[in-house]
Amino acid sequence: MGTNKRYSYVGGQRAEERELREARKSGPLRTLDTDQLQLFTQPLTIVPEATKLYGLAWLQFGDQNVRCVVQVKRWTADALGVELDIDGERLRCWIWQGACQRLEERTAAW
Repeated sequence: MGTNKRYSYVGGQRAEERELREARKSGPLRTLDTDQLQLFTQPLTIVPEATKLYGLAWLQFGDQNVRCVVQVKRWTADALGVELDIDGERLRCWIWQGACQRLEERTAAW
């Protein structure tokens, strides 16, 4: 059987989706709390809707860690507000900036 040269990233994308579904069974998506974010003392940058920023981030569901592609929606000096889609449900959380590596395009991690 040959390989799909046009959509070579699909295998990695499907594997990530399976891993996210399994991790989600371990508990809710964890996020930083308001004390950690310090939103009242730090400036907040919001990404315009027309701009798409992607990253490869470590997320935590319950006690299970998963590395996956996320869309960056906002940031502070220390944290990123990220979003991902699991089976049609949009999940959002805040993570530390050090837990995310910027991607030039969404498919670069797969």
